[in-house]
Amino acid sequence: MKKILALQIEPSTACTLKCPTCPRTTFAGNWKNINFPLEKLKHILPLAIRAEIVQLQGWGEPLCHPELEGMIHELTKAGATCAVTSNGCLLDEKRSESLLKAGLEHLTVSISGASPETHAALRPHSDLHALMEKIRHFRLTADKLGKKPKVSLSFLQQDSNIHELPMAVELASRYGLDDCLAINASYLPTPAHKKQHVVSGLRSRWAAMRALWVSIRKGQPYIPARIRPEEQAVCANNPLECLMIGADGSVSPCIFLYLPLRTHGNINPPTAVMGNIFEDDFENIWKSEKYRDFCRAFGSRKEFYEELYAGIGNCSEGRRRLMEAPEIERIFYANHPAPSPCQGCDKINGL
Repeated sequence: MKKILALQIEPSTACTLKCPTCPRTTFAGNWKNINFPLEKLKHILPLAIRAEIVQLQGWGEPLCHPELEGMIHELTKAGATCAVTSNGCLLDEKRSESLLKAGLEHLTVSISGASPETHAALRPHSDLHALMEKIRHFRLTADKLGKKPKVSLSFLQQDSNIHELPMAVELASRYGLDDCLAINASYLPTPAHKKQHVVSGLRSRWAAMRALWVSIRKGQPYIPARIRPEEQAVCANNPLECLMIGADGSVSPCIFLYLPLRTHGNINPPTAVMGNIFEDDFENIWKSEKYRDFCRAFGSRKEFYEELYAGIGNCSEGRRRLMEAPEIERIFYANHPAPSPCQGCDKINGL
């Protein structure tokens, strides 16, 4: 039976915004706007209770789904722990109360700037001040209901906003949030998207250092994102222990390997859809040769990495092994590449 660290379910592919960095905006002409059918959730409940966390998030805005609370209620009733990541635009007081009553245990609100001007430039029609006030009201509503959900602020760091990373940590502190995490804009399917990637250099390193200093000074939990690329055995999306289910039932090891497009036409984003959970049992999908081959490639890399660094002690021999390990890793990964759909992804380089 597959161990599941995180199960990602996409409630909706629709969204309230048209962010320039989002593939939904880029591929708007081919995009399928659909909501996950609540009646189909029964197909996923046995899988959901095996996961440590069920993340209700996809390419769209989860709160666009009119029955999101119904999904959360059914999942929590079955024994799952639910988290939602949102742009916050639809998070009014009524919605906050219904989400909390449904059993939501973790809300992450994503921003693209820590000043109103930068956030509005990267997320047109989103007001940062109004957004942060909605988060404050969500916390107040939780207190009234006697609920203790975790509330996080996610900063989508890009080359045009990296200077505001320290301000984002300070913003999280000012509103008393549980943590602040930096996330790279790492799904970059076009040359225009790639220009948004954070450039590793003095400017980005200085922003990261200042953010860490604000975190220490304010006592604000903060999770940084890597800026300098370095190939990983398994990427942070961890397709060996995580998987995502699209709003149309598509099963994929990673959200970056699934796009809800009507037709691909000239668009050729890397994909790895292993089956459809509305049409087949997950165990059949999981045991398919296609899924096994995909996981086998990552599995051998993970096993090598763990063996390479196992037992390295604080001694001269340990220091020698530690010095030699990166080059040994590089050679191994060159001879044992990640699955072909993952090879052009920045996540495999730790970004």
